[in-house]
Amino acid sequence: MGSRIRFTKATQVFDTFADLHEDVRMAEGDVTPQEYALALLEGSEPLSALLYFAHVLPKPEAVWWGLKCVEGLDSHKSDHDRKVLDLCANWVREGDEEARLAVLPETEDLENNSPSVWIGRAVTWSGGSLSPNPDFRVDVPPGLTAKGVNAALQLAIAKLDRFERGEAPRQCIRSGLSFAEGGVMPVVSVKKQAVT
Repeated sequence: MGSRIRFTKATQVFDTFADLHEDVRMAEGDVTPQEYALALLEGSEPLSALLYFAHVLPKPEAVWWGLKCVEGLDSHKSDHDRKVLDLCANWVREGDEEARLAVLPETEDLENNSPSVWIGRAVTWSGGSLSPNPDFRVDVPPGLTAKGVNAALQLAIAKLDRFERGEAPRQCIRSGLSFAEGGVMPVVSVKKQAVT
């Protein structure tokens, strides 16, 4: 399989998502999205690499990447969280409106800010209308799916200890880059190995 990345230059991501520069330092020069994600990761704000990378991938791939990161990083998932992730995985596989709408009721509790629910919101923001009124369509802004994925990752990382918080963005981006180049997206893990 070829690259899943839909841009050839890092600057194209900012051209496509006009408000991304508000949260991520703009790319300069003739670098690829992959190179720029790594540069952000090694820079002063490594978490911005996650938001940038979520915009680089098409929506289903961005959700799958985020889902696999959340699966590995959030060890405190409830039964509801697991159900949401299963529905999101189904949407990635099926890619249709019925699968997207099946996720919607599981994400409507505004008090629930678990990483899994934010992955679900990313799915619901992948299409359709933001308005519950079918007679009043409100188009989903570009990049909202990526922002939902990023929110999920930020919340999952915030739950980790200091060592894991530093390692998690690296693991997410490195695994994501491998996935973006045609590899299988593994569940991300930053747990320390027991010394024997």
